[in-house]
Amino acid sequence: MKKKNEVETKENENVTSETVSDPNIIVLSKEEPEKPFDEVVEEGRKNIFKVYRTTSTRNNIIMVLVVAIFIGAFIAITRGTIGQIIGWVLVGVTIAGLVTYYLLTRNLYPNTSKKYFMTFWKSTNDYLFNQEKFEDCRIDSTERYQLADIVADRVYKDAIDIASRNIVRGNYNGKTFAFGELALYKAGAKKRSREVIFVGRHLSFNNDLVIEGRYVVNIRKADKPFDVANDIDDLVPLIETNLFTVYGSEGSNPEKDLGKDLLNNLKSIECKEPLLNVNIVFWHKRTACYLSYDDSIVAIPFEHPINPAAYASLKKNIADIFAILEGK
Repeated sequence: MKKKNEVETKENENVTSETVSDPNIIVLSKEEPEKPFDEVVEEGRKNIFKVYRTTSTRNNIIMVLVVAIFIGAFIAITRGTIGQIIGWVLVGVTIAGLVTYYLLTRNLYPNTSKKYFMTFWKSTNDYLFNQEKFEDCRIDSTERYQLADIVADRVYKDAIDIASRNIVRGNYNGKTFAFGELALYKAGAKKRSREVIFVGRHLSFNNDLVIEGRYVVNIRKADKPFDVANDIDDLVPLIETNLFTVYGSEGSNPEKDLGKDLLNNLKSIECKEPLLNVNIVFWHKRTACYLSYDDSIVAIPFEHPINPAAYASLKKNIADIFAILEGK
């Protein structure tokens, strides 16, 4: 026990040290916040939107003034020697002013944006993961998913590009996991264009299953399919209902390999807004989930306030899916 406590103490010391020394690391809290997460996000959103509008207005005014000065300088240059001197002086002063303005303001909006993103991720994820069995959760704001790793899940094919952010890593009931925002793109119909294959949240962790090949489970809405798994050419539907399908290798037995309880619990997941579609792939020792969400979850609030009800639904999705997949 002494050695275990020493290890835990060292790990906690590392967390504290890393939090202080690296501004890109966000350690999530299990304590109750002073303000509701949506109020904190709204304050940050109003601030960044104010900076954006002020910056845009100022830039537009400066652009009009520069055009007017350049026109005046051009007219002056055509009016003799004194006019040329005045005209070129105006051009020189204006260019120097623009360079100075750029140097003084170039980091204002990017820095404000980064501060808002960090506040948004910290507040929302504190809320989402302040649940039983979640421990040691943190975000490295510089971390991104790698396309090769996502393609290796074999849920979506033809992906040529990827966008990701807000990857939370932590432990759930002793198992490490990663949960982050993800978008996948394939080549579009037009040259150099892209089309979205998937956009939502990606969850991955190791499992205790002993299986050959893989199973892909799809849970969908009643009205229409969304973000359909397309890397299933080598699989066949083994279990299929109106809202639930299990794909696997021909002749394989999902009830034996995955377990009847797991399959029944997965059937209980309901896709309703903001959750649009769920694809889960089970490999030997690895599980990955693709959770498609609408804009209330996918987009960081900017022009409009955050939707607390959507995040309450996301929190319940996280609780349900982790509980169902626990031990698998």
